[in-house]
Amino acid sequence: MESLDKVPGIIGYALIKEEDGSIEEVKGSSTVALGDLTAFFSSAGEVIRDSLDIGAIEIIALSYGSHRLVIFPFESKYLGVEVERDTEPTAIIERIQASFTKKEEKPKIDLPRSISSKILQINYLVAEFGGDGQREHWLDLLNQGISILGGDIVPFIGIINDELAFKDQPPEDKEDDFVQGLRSIIDFLVKKAVEEMGSSQARAKVQAVIERMK
Repeated sequence: MESLDKVPGIIGYALIKEEDGSIEEVKGSSTVALGDLTAFFSSAGEVIRDSLDIGAIEIIALSYGSHRLVIFPFESKYLGVEVERDTEPTAIIERIQASFTKKEEKPKIDLPRSISSKILQINYLVAEFGGDGQREHWLDLLNQGISILGGDIVPFIGIINDELAFKDQPPEDKEDDFVQGLRSIIDFLVKKAVEEMGSSQARAKVQAVIERMK
């Protein structure tokens, strides 16, 4: 939630899990129990909503002293932010939403062909090996391979939307090292396939990936 720390006007904030009302995170310089207040009033809002059948509650705002607590649904959770009393609830919510939109606008990652082809090959292998409802299992194995063999590449890659992808632009002087690391991960996956499904079936699936890569 680093983006919230940079939003002007926020004194403190609390993040509450919607499913059980537990406090996930509290930060800032508030002098009140923001976590407890946010958890209590978000839960109370749900009770009122369900009892009176009034539909979704978009904002809960309460004032105390010179401050105001604004609570609203946020990414399947409840976010409570403490602001100055004269701050309009909708204004601070718009500011928060804008900060997260900016955070998501990352520069395009331009991978060298030597690296992008290896990433594509790994994703094809996972798709082939996990084609019978075993995708999660092969994603777990891929994570194992990355942690064991990834080396310097580990901070730059991750599984995003069930596929291996680069999170940041790789440095040019590391291209050969990264290619070697990806090759090691490919070898790891193929070895695991041979162990789990036998050499004949594993070879057939690897050949299918080779055909797709042409």
